[in-house]
Amino acid sequence: MSILPRISSATALHGIPVVSPSGRKLGMMDDVVVGVATGRVMHAVVVLDQPSELGERYYAVPWEALTFDPAYDRCVLNVPIETLRTAPAFPTPDAVNDADPRLRRMLNEHFGDYRPAAA
Repeated sequence: MSILPRISSATALHGIPVVSPSGRKLGMMDDVVVGVATGRVMHAVVVLDQPSELGERYYAVPWEALTFDPAYDRCVLNVPIETLRTAPAFPTPDAVNDADPRLRRMLNEHFGDYRPAAA
């Protein structure tokens, strides 16, 4: 039985492996950011196994770019690795300033305007 139910707390998602569409392990889920006013998940914070050239390991990625794979208890990040490598990165999870409205705009500009996947 999968540890990824259809409904989950953000705490339960912490540490879930994040893989590429080909199944290559990229890192793990560090956090899930929810818009308090809307109640919508805004983005996920993924910590990569391999840091960037500058040593940054934390990436905010659009929630809609993730697909849960309950057969393997993991998340698939549906983004080309080149796009991820050039994404805005942060040295610590606290540096991902979720309150900054420019962050979502920056994510949209870099990753494109992801739309929520159909349930």
